[in-house]
Amino acid sequence: MNKIGLGIAVVGIVICLISVGLFVSSGDKFGSLEDSKQYEGRDGEMKLGGYSEGGWLIVTMEGNYTNGRSAIYEEEGTVNLSDEDCNLVRNFNLTNGDGENYFIPTCENSDDTTEDGWIHVGVICDSERRYGDEGKGCPDGTYTWDTNGKLINVWDGAALIEGILGGLAALGYGLLACCCGVVVLLIGIVLAFVLQEEDTSQYYQQNNEVGSTTSGAKGWDEQADYIHRENKKEEVPEKSEMATSEPEEKKRSGEYELPPPPKL
Repeated sequence: MNKIGLGIAVVGIVICLISVGLFVSSGDKFGSLEDSKQYEGRDGEMKLGGYSEGGWLIVTMEGNYTNGRSAIYEEEGTVNLSDEDCNLVRNFNLTNGDGENYFIPTCENSDDTTEDGWIHVGVICDSERRYGDEGKGCPDGTYTWDTNGKLINVWDGAALIEGILGGLAALGYGLLACCCGVVVLLIGIVLAFVLQEEDTSQYYQQNNEVGSTTSGAKGWDEQADYIHRENKKEEVPEKSEMATSEPEEKKRSGEYELPPPPKL
């Protein structure tokens, strides 16, 4: 398998693992939305601290807007409470013993984007005046709700928005990373099988075989030529040897030749 392809596939796996981490992070952020809830009940006491000069709290209750939904869509922009619900929430009171009502009803809303069966009905501790000119901070202390027996929830607005936006961002990045990781992984797998590397061991083995065959043939030729020259030397004596050998043979034959008999 091609090493480059394997490396790309490993990168794709790492990106997929990052996307998994982002998915887990988005789940944690959405799960932490419950931590932004400050109060749940009908009529009762609620302690507040840190909202005298900053922050704000959103009040919700079960129901639908006049459009029949519990969420605001982009094409709508804003939604209104029904006349019945608007009259109901105008009678909600939140006091801390000084007789002043800190609850501000909002019969028109433009910031609810979650279809969960709960609608925004008011705001408290709006020192930054996000929901109108009536905004005011809530001094630290214990407050008492009067909701005519209606179940309400009170949420920290800043923490709620931060959790929703953070969860959506982590989810979006997780989906993007997952898509990129899968694409990179597939490319790496394809390259790993398509771009096959040459077997270097087989290449060296073939070169060694060719080299040994060539050297062997050359050695045999040299050996054959050497044998041919040796045989040639034995068959054809040199001239010097022929010149010296003939007189010696005549001399030896003369030495053993008997003299002729004397004449009578």
